[in-house]
Amino acid sequence: MSPARRPALLAALAALLLAPAALRAAPQPIDLATTLRLAGADNLSVRIAREKLAEARAEADVARERMFPWVTAGMALRQHENNLQTVEGRIIDADKRSFAAGVGLNAQWDIGEVYYQKLAAQQRARAEEAALATQRQTSTYEAAVAYFELLRAAETIAVATDALALSERYYEQIKASGAAGVAFAGDVQRVATQRARNETAVQQAREQARVAAARLAELLKLDPMVELTPASGELVPVTLVDATSDLATLVARALAARPELTQADARLAAVREAHNGARNAPLVPVVSAQVNVGGLGGDTGLRSWSRGFDSSNDYGIGLSWRIGPGGLFDRSRVRSSEARLRRSELELEQTRDSIRRQVVEFHARAESLRTQLKSLRTAMDAAEQTARLSRERRAQSVSGVLEDLLAEEELTRARRDYVAAIAQFDQSQYALLRVVGGELPAK
Repeated sequence: MSPARRPALLAALAALLLAPAALRAAPQPIDLATTLRLAGADNLSVRIAREKLAEARAEADVARERMFPWVTAGMALRQHENNLQTVEGRIIDADKRSFAAGVGLNAQWDIGEVYYQKLAAQQRARAEEAALATQRQTSTYEAAVAYFELLRAAETIAVATDALALSERYYEQIKASGAAGVAFAGDVQRVATQRARNETAVQQAREQARVAAARLAELLKLDPMVELTPASGELVPVTLVDATSDLATLVARALAARPELTQADARLAAVREAHNGARNAPLVPVVSAQVNVGGLGGDTGLRSWSRGFDSSNDYGIGLSWRIGPGGLFDRSRVRSSEARLRRSELELEQTRDSIRRQVVEFHARAESLRTQLKSLRTAMDAAEQTARLSRERRAQSVSGVLEDLLAEEELTRARRDYVAAIAQFDQSQYALLRVVGGELPAK
């Protein structure tokens, strides 16, 4: 499909989402470029990853804002009756009431904890950025795989339909010959059996296409009731990564480009900052400061709440160290952070090993499917030649029904296998491009 028609196709799909259900029965065309574009635009998994990133960034802002003081405002009414203890310790009988109002500026800087928590939160936000990139690549790859499954099913329908049409024509011919007493009745039944099998194959292929369309619609966040139909001519072998490339080069490329490694590295950095905080933050004192500005008034007995009301201000500053759980000498907290750090280091190495294995696996699969395509192409050409020769022999009344049936069956099987191999090869190419960290093409 030409690039000029793709905006119109996107507009048609957008209008389809708003169309009444009765209008959604008609098949809707879609091509690979549109599939890849929609996969990254409104995929639910991508949207979830985007919200996780927004949450991580907000948490980083919260950690930074803990460095700022806060303001309080309020008022209080107080009344006391009967015994009260003086500063010197004497017990006296005192009745009094008072009214206070004002604002307070309070700050508590747990500098060590806040500093390391801010660093860890920044690393977690970086990890979520990489997770979003990973999910975008994964969603695009999954959509491409689903599209090639739809292409495979559509081409299989064409193969099965051709086989059914041929068997129907053959059945009508041999049925007439059988009625005239020229053909063997058993041959008529053999052809009828093959025609029934071909009808079943067509129905199975249509079922696979409908299922593949529903799965693709789910990935693209379209209505599964929409019957998507792929663009014709797109099921051709596509080479995105040269499978003959040096395997070590592909592994190195993957280790340098895969966002999963960036994500694992950022998570490790976040755990490392938390570990540094567990060890070093308790050494830094907590600084606290208060400024309360307002007024106070009152009187003895129960006479007045606000007599003599005038300004009343308080100021304070202090340093403190926390000792025990969460503070100095908290060895359990340090051991816990050390264990998380070692686990994160092992998880990072595990991610590297997984990426190496994926590159080797999909490189081998792509190379194998490339070879299989050549063999299956040769087999299909040979089957076509056999079927043509068998038809010529049948036209000359030389070959038998069984020979013709076997030749046509072999041709149908060869065509179906070749279609499946092309779809698998293209899927392996997208998989190999994905695992080496490449950007999936839009067309």
